[in-house]
Parts: sequence; C-alpha cells; structure tokens
Amino acid sequence: MQKNHTNVKGNVSESAALNAFSKAGFVISLPFGNGSAYDLIVDTGKRLLKVQVKTGRLRGGCVLFPAQRIYGHHGTTRHKYDEGDIDLFAVYCRENDMVYFVPTLGALAEGRLRLSSTKNNQQQHVRWAKEFEFETFLKNL
Repeated sequence: MQKNHTNVKGNVSESAALNAFSKAGFVISLPFGNGSAYDLIVDTGKRLLKVQVKTGRLRGGCVLFPAQRIYGHHGTTRHKYDEGDIDLFAVYCRENDMVYFVPTLGALAEGRLRLSSTKNNQQQHVRWAKEFEFETFLKNL
C-alpha cells in the first residue's frame, strides 16, 4: 500500500476519470513523466483534449477543487494554469462518486460546483454541478 495519501487520492481520481472516458469509448493517452500540465489526453475523434484531473471534496453544499497547479509539500506553492496548458478539468468527488468536467477557470484559485441551493436562493453566477456531469459534457462536444 502506498504511504503518501496525496498520491493515493490522485490515483483514485485519475482512475475515475479514465474509467468515465473509457466507458464512453474515447481513446485516452497518458503523457510520459511528470512534466506536463495535464494528466490525460482524450481523443474525441475531432480533437485532442488536454485534461487535468483534480480531486474534489464536499463542503457547504459544493464540490470544491483546486484550480491551480500545486507544488511542494502541503500545497506550499500555487500557480495558475497558463492559457493553452489544459482544456478542461476532470474533477472526481469521492463523497458522491461523481466525475465532473469543467472548462478551465482562468485565474481562479478554487473551483466550486454547487450541489444544493444557496442559503439566499441566489441563481446568478452559480456553477451548478449537474451542468458539468458527463452526459452534459458529451452533448457539448
């Protein structure tokens, strides 16, 4: 068993994303080594997508995930992804066993996908998790 809990979580998230793409019949490639900004390349038949896999967690009715590159122990250094580094995030949330597919978020440090209503019933500028589920992703290809 692996000792590094962060690596284990990352491997589980990558496996969930790979499984979702594989079940849908996509060809998937993995970059060699650890030097790329993305974890997977997905061939849609029309184009290649650079996918960065993230692990989400449930907090306050939202799936939260880091939308930046994290270096060092305990996330000591964070950098935003440059334009063109990745095409989308595949976010696996273990607590609800869902994979979400989210376009890049620019300079945001953290992504939030809302599962339940807001306390003030706000609707504008809310990223609803259901809009980023795999079926919706497939329709938008």
